[in-house]
Amino acid sequence: MTQRHLQSTNPHAICAAIRHARKALCRRLDQVAAAADAQFPRAFTGIVAAVEAGFRHEEHMLESLGHERLREHIAENAVILTALHRTMAQVDHGDCALGRQVLAALRDVMALHRLTADLAAATAPHPSAMRVHGRAARATLHVAAHRRHVH
Repeated sequence: MTQRHLQSTNPHAICAAIRHARKALCRRLDQVAAAADAQFPRAFTGIVAAVEAGFRHEEHMLESLGHERLREHIAENAVILTALHRTMAQVDHGDCALGRQVLAALRDVMALHRLTADLAAATAPHPSAMRVHGRAARATLHVAAHRRHVH
């Protein structure tokens, strides 16, 4: 998907897609947290990769909306990913309890973080609103020009 295509898309649809992806990731977090200790390290590595991919996709979408707080959002995502990578090393060495605690915390953060998409949708200009504004401006110019010729 090109940035040009995303800009012409309804911001509410983009934000709904972000929310949907976040919910799916939260369901996956729950599944990994419930995995048996023997499978948990491999599942944890997989969820870290999924979070990375999800964040990249989300950042791209928010960028396409011209989200004002994109830099802050990227920085928050970087902190989360750093914590996940540090935890992954400990999980690989058998600390499944720590991994589950981090997943529970991540689930809570993701629930709060979903508000970003809603804020981006609320502050993004809607493409159809911009077109209406453009037609209104042209119509106003036409009326103004007509008045100059009449008077």
